[in-house]
Amino acid sequence: MFWVYHLLARALELALAIPLRLCQFVLAAIIFNTRLGPLRYLLTAVIGFVAFAFALVYVMAPIRGMVGHYWMGEKLRYDAERWLATAIYDARGNFVGTFDPRLDSKRDVNWTGKPIDIGDYTAFPDHKSIPVRDVPEAYWACLKYHEDRYIGGWLNPFGIDLTGVLKIPYSTLQRSLAARRPRLGVGGSTLPMQFARVIYNSPPDASEGGFTKLGRKLKEWWLAPVIYAELTRGGDDTPLKEWAANHIWLAQRTGGAPLHGVEVTARVVFGKEAKDLTTAEQYVLASAVNKPIILLQGDEKLNKVREDRWRYITGVRAKKCADVLISDAAERQQATFELLTMAGGPPDPQVKPKLQQALEQFSPLFAKRAEANPVLRANILAPDGRLGVREEMKQEYGFGWREVVRGVTLTFDVTENRAYRDKVRTALTRINARYAGKIDPGFTLDLDQAGAQSGKRMPHVVIAAANPKGELVRYFESSENAPYFGSAIARDTISGHYEAAREVRAIASTAKMLAAVAVANEGRDGADTPYVDVEAPAGSLDTCEHHGKERRGRRALVSFACSLNKPLEWRMAQLGQGPVKTIINRFGLTLPPTPHGIEPTPPSTALVLGLVTASPRKVHQVAGVVLASLVGQGLAAKPVKLPTLVRKYDFTKREYEDVTTPDSAEDLIPDKLIHRDARGLVKSLLEAPLCYQHQGVAYGTLKALSNWCAARRPDLRLHFAKTGTMVTEDPNATVDAWIAGGLQFANGAAYSYVVLVGTGNTREPWARDLHAAQVAMPLLETLLTELSDMARKEPQPALLPPQPVAASRFEPAAAGASTSIAKAGPARDAVFTK
Repeated sequence: MFWVYHLLARALELALAIPLRLCQFVLAAIIFNTRLGPLRYLLTAVIGFVAFAFALVYVMAPIRGMVGHYWMGEKLRYDAERWLATAIYDARGNFVGTFDPRLDSKRDVNWTGKPIDIGDYTAFPDHKSIPVRDVPEAYWACLKYHEDRYIGGWLNPFGIDLTGVLKIPYSTLQRSLAARRPRLGVGGSTLPMQFARVIYNSPPDASEGGFTKLGRKLKEWWLAPVIYAELTRGGDDTPLKEWAANHIWLAQRTGGAPLHGVEVTARVVFGKEAKDLTTAEQYVLASAVNKPIILLQGDEKLNKVREDRWRYITGVRAKKCADVLISDAAERQQATFELLTMAGGPPDPQVKPKLQQALEQFSPLFAKRAEANPVLRANILAPDGRLGVREEMKQEYGFGWREVVRGVTLTFDVTENRAYRDKVRTALTRINARYAGKIDPGFTLDLDQAGAQSGKRMPHVVIAAANPKGELVRYFESSENAPYFGSAIARDTISGHYEAAREVRAIASTAKMLAAVAVANEGRDGADTPYVDVEAPAGSLDTCEHHGKERRGRRALVSFACSLNKPLEWRMAQLGQGPVKTIINRFGLTLPPTPHGIEPTPPSTALVLGLVTASPRKVHQVAGVVLASLVGQGLAAKPVKLPTLVRKYDFTKREYEDVTTPDSAEDLIPDKLIHRDARGLVKSLLEAPLCYQHQGVAYGTLKALSNWCAARRPDLRLHFAKTGTMVTEDPNATVDAWIAGGLQFANGAAYSYVVLVGTGNTREPWARDLHAAQVAMPLLETLLTELSDMARKEPQPALLPPQPVAASRFEPAAAGASTSIAKAGPARDAVFTK
């Protein structure tokens, strides 16, 4: 056993002695050897630099990587999370663009181009890249060949390349001779060193001096081992490859703004996803590193540089990868031929023709720039959708949604919705001009007048329409806070999730939709059932007049058509506070909070007066539940979900796709909320605001849209709606104007909708004596016209009732058949069914 210890001691002795003997030899034979004369100084410098290089690569780098990895790893991961961009696709799957960095970062987004200190954290300028799901193998092979072919090997085991460090003296001499003045040379920058430049926005600059360059290089040497250790933990280099595919500058727009990463650059340069790139196209992108593709034309000098660079990328660097990396002769020949074809000229940014036409139509000044700028493109084409989608994703995944989602497919056609936005702007301008005298001086409905310069604000304007699947087909927002998805105060500032219990926006008389459901479900009422009105007028009870002192009965149909509070309060109280509270809870609305020491508002009163709170999205869902029930789509197998802007998510990792989303507590099943035998009365009561007439005169709260009553239009089978105006203690101080409803066309196409204009804050009324029929109704009319055009293009015959089997003309009518049904139903249905 003793000989083993002796052997180990001898080995340790040799390990220490050899370096000492070597140092002794260098000192005696070179450094202090006077016979070498001045040459010894040069040799000393060379030996010293070589020793420095070896110590840097094999001593400092591993120690720095192992130590720094533990205290910098979390910071690097957060920095990477800030870089993630989210792609936006329209309903047809066409690439629209990416989110504006100001929208998809948590708190420290930095688009200024300079570092910003936020407490003890420095937010460096963002670059946004769509994360790859699978790194294109040909891209990685070519990138590694050109930029860091020894990575992971004995010449570059920890993120710093020995050959790159050793060539610095040679490049210094070469550059100094060329410049005829001292110039510090450069060494080969490894991929981790290039990542450090990207993270901390410190790329090489032709104007930087020697000391600046040296400082930058030292910083890169200091960070590269940490980055390499973080990206190769456990021997898995997949994160390293992903960073190489996500965060390297590959293309630039005229003016120098860069595109980072394979995914976004592939979509702009080649018009396809990274997974669909050919080998030659992957080589082109890998060869663009440090020589980024110039996308747009400029002056004559720039165009020449653009063409020369493209030929160099395709004809020299990419071809070199094809020659060296492809072993199969036929495959190599195919890639070489494709590269020669591409070398004919640099590509223009790829945009689908319809999207390109929309850019030219809606933003002619910026259309060309937007073709090469995914952020600008999305801002122009989906100004509303991107705001709403961001909020929806926060509610689904919290502030960490960028780590989960890398792309969203919208539910609507962005070009059509963008055109609709202009129609809404025009309608708002007309409303603003008409009622300017009633609008508070600090507010405006004209989008062109709102802003810091004018000192005027826009109240929230929300217009949304959804198909029976809950997919939003039209969407307009005037606020960057996306109030459709709830009040800002109800959103958790730590998690980003929305908490319905904290919602403060009262929904006014749109809550009477629930009242109609409640009385219909009880099964005791009809359209002519009298409700006690303690403020009835002395005159006709069949009009909407309600300023009186009589105690008389008003018909249920009149009460709902005219949104009369007193008779409906009486009826809800008769129903009972327990059942009313139950239906409020089952629909997911929130009763108003009760201040300490104050008697709580009875649920019946809160419902009728619209004091219950909900987001516009929730009110929209309620309308969707009523629509689904009335068109016969209320089965338990078809729950009505909260309306959504997202048709499909593209997740950052495949494992997220395998997670089945459980049924949400927000999902509502119409047949569990509205009894089947209650549908007829619900339909009558909620159609009344549009359709009710007395002695040939329209009296409903939406009488101005009586031409949109289904009974008066052959192209409609159903249309119900409910208005609401929220005020303060001053009944003339307008806070919110609401309309919610749904309709089905003769060809089966059906849509629910919500329209809102207001602040949502009873302390901030924005107008006086303006109501839903004045401000929300013109916006609804614009929406209905839009939906009518859409319905003609997208019929839904499956949503129509089945065609009854025709009876023989000799067959007698079934006993007990209702002549009133034959009069009211089949005569109209015959027009709308096959």
